[in-house]
Formats: sequence, C-alpha cells, structure tokens
Amino acid sequence: MTEDRCAAERGLEAARSKYRTERDKRRSRSSRDVPDIEGDLIRYLGDPFNAPQPRAPLFDEVEVLCLGAGLSALTVGARLKQAGVDRVRLVDSAGDVGGVWYWNRYPEAKCDVDALIYMPLLEETDYIPTMHYAPAPEIYEHARRIARKFDLYRDALFHTTITALEWDEATNFWHVKTDRGDRIAARFVCICNGPMSQVKLPDIPGLESFEGKSFHTSRWDYGYTGGGPSDVNMTGLADKVVGFIGTGATGLQCVAPLAASAKQLYVFQRTPSTVGVRGNRPIDPEEVRAYEPGWQRRRQENFTAINFGAKAEEDLIKDGWTELWRELLASDRYKGLSGAELALEKERVDFEMMEKIRQRIDSIVKDPAVAAKLKPWYNYLCKRAGWHDEYLAAYNRENVTLVDTEGAGIDSITPESVVVNGQLYPLDCLIFGTGFETEVSGRLRLKFSVVGRNGLSILDKWKNGLATLHGLTTAGFPNLFMIPGINSQAVVTTNVVHMAQEYADHIAYIVAAVRASGNDVFEVTDAAEKAWVATIIARRVDRTAFLEACTPGRSNYEGEVMARPIQNTVFGGGAIEFFSILRSWREAGNLEGLALSADTSSKAGPRADKLIEPVRSVSA
Repeated sequence: MTEDRCAAERGLEAARSKYRTERDKRRSRSSRDVPDIEGDLIRYLGDPFNAPQPRAPLFDEVEVLCLGAGLSALTVGARLKQAGVDRVRLVDSAGDVGGVWYWNRYPEAKCDVDALIYMPLLEETDYIPTMHYAPAPEIYEHARRIARKFDLYRDALFHTTITALEWDEATNFWHVKTDRGDRIAARFVCICNGPMSQVKLPDIPGLESFEGKSFHTSRWDYGYTGGGPSDVNMTGLADKVVGFIGTGATGLQCVAPLAASAKQLYVFQRTPSTVGVRGNRPIDPEEVRAYEPGWQRRRQENFTAINFGAKAEEDLIKDGWTELWRELLASDRYKGLSGAELALEKERVDFEMMEKIRQRIDSIVKDPAVAAKLKPWYNYLCKRAGWHDEYLAAYNRENVTLVDTEGAGIDSITPESVVVNGQLYPLDCLIFGTGFETEVSGRLRLKFSVVGRNGLSILDKWKNGLATLHGLTTAGFPNLFMIPGINSQAVVTTNVVHMAQEYADHIAYIVAAVRASGNDVFEVTDAAEKAWVATIIARRVDRTAFLEACTPGRSNYEGEVMARPIQNTVFGGGAIEFFSILRSWREAGNLEGLALSADTSSKAGPRADKLIEPVRSVSA
C-alpha cells in the first residue's frame, strides 16, 4: 500500500471514530417528541400576512376537495381541470395559495433546487423564472399564477382548517367539516398537506415562557424586524440582540441577513449542516424559449435519474446536486467492485467529499475554533445537503456568535434568555428556524379524523404500519387520495415537485377514468393493497446500518431507526422505476386493483343538505 493510501486509510478510520462520537453525544439528548402547539404556543401559528375575515359557513357540493393549497394541491387541481373536472376546491389554513411558499417569507428564502425543474407547470403557464434558485416571492407569485390560470381560486377556501372527513355510505360522498362551520359534500378527496405543512417547535423546557419578541421563520414579523421578503435591510433590529435556533436549510439562508442587521446575533447549533457552493445565477429567457416542448419534464426526469445513480448521457442541470450524486452514487471508481469492496469504496468517496466541505469551512471562517464547530461529522447523505455562499462568512463578523450546544441542545428558555450549558444568553428577540414536522404516519400530518367504511379511522388502520396501493390510496377509504410523504410506500426525491407532478397525473387519470366508466366510486381491493405492501417489503433497501451511523435527525427518525414499522418505507427501486410503474398501470387501462361501483343514491339535488343541520356563522 502506498504512503498516500495509508494516510487516506488513517484519515478514514479517524473520521469513523469522530462520526461515532458525534452521533453518540447527540443520541443521549435526541427525541422524536415535539410539543403540541396549543395554549400559549398558538401564537406561533397566527397569520402575520393576511388577517382572517369572518364569513358565513358553506353548505355545498364539489367533485374534488383538496386539503391544502400548496404546489402539490395546485398541480393536482390543474391536472383535474385539464381532465375536465370543474368543481375542484382547495382548502387551506393559510390566507392564499402557495403552501410553504405562502408562509416562508423570511429574508433570503429561496428554493434549493433549480427553478426550471422546481417551479411547476412552467410550460403550461408560459413563465420563465428569473434565477436558477428562485426567491420566495417569485415562487409564491407563481403559485398564484397557477391558481388564476386554472380557475382554482373560484371554489377555494382560505383561513379554513378541515376538522373531520367521514365517508357516507348512503350518498357515496365524503362529508367534510371545517373550523368555519362549513359542511361540504365531496365526491373525491385528496389530502395534499405535505411534509412541510406543520410548524415544528423544539422541545425545550420553558419554551412558552420567553417574554421578548419571538416567532417562527414561517411567520416572519417584518413589522418588528423591518425590511420585507425582498428587502433584507431589517432596520428594526439595529439595536436588538437576536437569538436564532436552527442551522438547517432555513438557518443557512437567514443567518447572513440577520448578521448584517442585528446589533448582536447568537446562532444556537445542535448539529452543523453541510454547506456547499450555491452559485446562483440568472436564467437566460431566450435560451429557455429555444427548448423543445416538453423540456421541463425531460429536465425533471434527467435530474431525478441522476439523483438515483443513473449514468445519464447528459446532465441537463449541472448543479451541486448532480455533481454530488455522480460522485457518491455513480463514481467510475465503483467499476468492477461488489459487496464489501464496493461498500468500502463508497465510504472512501463519501469521506473525501465531506473533507472538501470541511476544508471549505477552514478557507472561509477566520477563527479556527469557530470553524471547527461548524464542521459536520457524519456521512454526506445523513442529512439533506445544504448550499449557500454567504452563511459561513457571516461568522467572521464581530456581532455574530455561534453557540454550539455540542449536540446536547438548549438547556432551557427563560423569560429573558436562552440557556446553554448553564450559561444565560439574554435576548430581545428569539427566532425559531426549526422547520416543519415531517412525520408521515398521521399523528401530525392528520390533525383531524378520517373515517372510512364501517367507521374505521385511518389512524387505527395504520397503527401497526402503512397499507396502501402505490402510496396514494388505501382500502376501506373509497375515493380518497393522499399525496405520499416521507416513508409512505412511494418514493422520495430531492425535487419534490417532480414527485407531485407524477402523482397529480395519476390522480387525475383515476378520477377521469372512473367518471368515464359511468361509475362514481373506486376503492382499493384488499388483494391489491396486500400485494403492494409485499412489494414494498420485498424491494426494501436495508439502510439500517447507514442510518444508525448518522447523527440523529429527520432521515433516521431522530436516531430511533428501528422505531418505524418495516413497511413504512420507500419503494426500493427508486423514483424512475416507480414512476414507470404508475405510467404502465395507467397505460394498461383497466384500473387494476381498484373496484368500481355506481352511486345508487338519488342523482338529483346536492348532497350538502344531507350533511348536518345548519350552524350559525363562524368567524375566523
């Protein structure tokens, strides 16, 4: 073995030891528990952008009701409209369409996937983004553009939360109740509140006790900070001491503008992120206009194929993501290797790429002690990769202090301070950049009851593990679709919008096919559901060893890898094969695995009058 090779092996073994140490120190304090946002914490959920307005409750009927009005729901709605479905209702607790992009108006918020493949329905709306990583206001306005283009505002309900869904055997409709007193009959329902729909607050003693200004980044208070979504000059913070909790994707974007505005900024870190070069740049509209029709889907498929290790003839995106995957998943160094040799070589490649990330920190952050705290010590894909060009440099400012909790997290919050390792950090303002709760199996995604045939609750059905067909439908719950979340018997890709478009195509096809058949109701057969669950288990890729080696986080269930039922996972064949399965299913044209039936109730008159006695007007 050469001297260089020996040195590399020593470096790899040292990294393994460091990875274990960093993992273990975080495991002792990690928890999947998140506080229920109730009581005094409700203030973190208010809408600072649009005040809810009183309205009379609705009693009516729609063909399809979508829970949510984010990019997934908008894409489903657009495809349904294209399929000839007229009455499509979006229902959202926000004050407008956009989902996470309605809420995420924090300074410098941008998408981290190329806008040409992230912003949906660009060809259909004839819109070309301005930047490859589009700013949040532009994405929000595009969501509004989609809603206008496909007439989705007409039946939409905002500042409205669904409180119950119940299948009615007599009418073959879903009965929908909301917190505004609405009683709606819906032939089909699609649950589109994805994994970025529930605000996540950290489980810190004294969380509710802080008496200074505090808010979550998804409810940014520009009235307090000054500035705006397109103006990072937050003059209101010039005399303020600000604390920021979180160093994930949100923190990477917020820290630099906060550092430039605040008198003093404390950044509280449990685990550092990888921070690669973002290299944002303008999009040439003339270049895009020259693309052949269908360009967006081709680019999405190319990106996703590379995401799953395919050797694409051409990389159409050429960004940090595709470079990362080519190196980690499809390196030429893997040729001819298998088994233990392949696993070892992949580990070496991962280590080398993480070393580049750590070396970049040393090259930017001037204080070696701060640089050391910012270095991530885990395998690259343990967490979603981060990208930013100003985040690291912010720690060179005299008014910025990194408070590294060494994986232990924050001790407590007092009325005036955040406490870490016994030391108090007095603050005027505390900002939570802690993201969203991504748990899939219903406790947080479904904050309401969903009751199907024979009074069965969907949470009771899934209490021992998920059971679906393609992650989108489940037996015993007719005419119900669910956009799959993480580990939901479908797939997860870096570009969630590509997934949403594939699911929307499938949902619109089923609704149109059921209607065209002269039937009104579809339901997954038990046999089809069992077959798909068996497929999920058989094709499962066992990542237990990899995930157990990671520091606690979203990807490994906060370190409790084995706490999830075996079938609560993704389809192991990858996204491209999964999307091909859906397309082949549609092309077969026989709705395999679905049982169809006609509505035997009266076709005349609306179903809304059968729901419940009228209730008085409910204000927001």
